[in-house]
Amino acid sequence: MGMPIEVIANMALPDTRSAEREILVSAMGDKKTGYGFGFMSVAQQALAKLTTDFRGHGVSQHPLNPSQVIMYGRRPGNMAIVADVLQNKIVNRFRVAKNRFFYGHGCFSHDGKTLFTTEGDSITGEGKIGIRDSVTYQQLGEFDAGGIGPHDLTIMPDGKTLVVAIGGILTRPETGRKKLNLHEMVSTLTYIDTFTGKKIDEFRVPESKSSIRHLDIASDGTVAIAMQIQRSAMTHDNPIPLGAIHKPNEDIKLLTEPVPLIRAMNDYLGSVVINEQTRIAGFTSPRGNIVGFWNIDTLEFVGYHQMHDVCGIAVNSKHHFMISNSLGEVRELDGTTLKEYKQRRVVHKHSPWDNHMLAITV
Repeated sequence: MGMPIEVIANMALPDTRSAEREILVSAMGDKKTGYGFGFMSVAQQALAKLTTDFRGHGVSQHPLNPSQVIMYGRRPGNMAIVADVLQNKIVNRFRVAKNRFFYGHGCFSHDGKTLFTTEGDSITGEGKIGIRDSVTYQQLGEFDAGGIGPHDLTIMPDGKTLVVAIGGILTRPETGRKKLNLHEMVSTLTYIDTFTGKKIDEFRVPESKSSIRHLDIASDGTVAIAMQIQRSAMTHDNPIPLGAIHKPNEDIKLLTEPVPLIRAMNDYLGSVVINEQTRIAGFTSPRGNIVGFWNIDTLEFVGYHQMHDVCGIAVNSKHHFMISNSLGEVRELDGTTLKEYKQRRVVHKHSPWDNHMLAITV
């Protein structure tokens, strides 16, 4: 099941004998360098990449096997891999069912026994949530996602409810990234009971051409939402908020200020993460070359950081923000002051990081 490992840096890979290691994981690559799964030791700054024959998107750490990470395909995807960062190899892989395709994200149940994945029906275009056993990765079933284009998802603190970012945009495998329904799109933040598969509730934002794409959740159930504006389907060029916060039993609240920063983000957020300790959420905009930070309780803007084509963002064990880009660069920002630790800046040339990054401890 394994595939060749490519050592990118002339440094040792994570020491499997040490008691605890922190590792950054992400899909990597582009058409020029080839696609794969990358993982970097935070302490040693050593980078390794496993080559794959598809472009990955989101990643999830296995709660029962912490050294294992799942990377999901997208645009559209039909394959996912399971990589072990200590064994330095791919240990498993699984495919979608017939007439299904991956949207690029997945999450585990709280007990770690079940994996949920966002998928689409390649015939009808309907969104689906795939249900798999977390050991064999055999499909156990599926339920309706509650709309077209389910993208990101995560499990709520209650352990039984999924929150799903329904992007609302219809795509098909045969037409790739072409958007087929922009004038009729309906995007929602949807809550689903994992026991019954029934939709509990859904919420929308005022602008109908705002596509809810990515999310992160705090331990109290606060959800940070990252959106992408479908400007080609609109008749004006007014700035539209791209980030939002949703708290239990409340309406979605938009992050409306500062307008110049929102306009600079060029209608596109790529990823979002919540810093649980500081209650600050970071939103990346690769099109705007910027990361914006807001407090998830007060909704106040607290700062920004400029970085070319920045998209990946994670929170490490020190409660610092880690950000990455397509130039192979990783930066570390203080979780409160947002000041960069420039002495810890890492650049692995010719090893572009892709959309989403996760900091794991194994």
